[in-house]
Amino acid sequence: MSRSPDPAIPGPATAGPARWTSDRLISIGDIRKLFKLGRTAAYELTHRPDFPEPVPISPRCYRWWASEVDAFADSLRRKRSEQSERAGGTKRAAKPQTPQPATPPRRITGKVRAARTRREAP
Repeated sequence: MSRSPDPAIPGPATAGPARWTSDRLISIGDIRKLFKLGRTAAYELTHRPDFPEPVPISPRCYRWWASEVDAFADSLRRKRSEQSERAGGTKRAAKPQTPQPATPPRRITGKVRAARTRREAP
């Protein structure tokens, strides 16, 4: 039975130290802690096209290389700092407050029925 080679395991032609000796695999829980996200937001983050590819451990279990996730986090920080520099500082620009026009109170339409009377306990 011939299986395709696992991308996480380097072949004999790969030079240098093995990746699993210098890097570690992290779970979705570690990603949640790193980015301070809830479960749904963390899964949405991992499905972004620029997020590192997962390493399948089993059919329903995935992990990510910590160095790749750290590099992704650094790139997000750089993008954010560049955007704040372009905006002219670290403070967000406040939106000018425009007064909202007064809305008239709602009118109740339809028939108004009298409330039922309670029956007294025997």
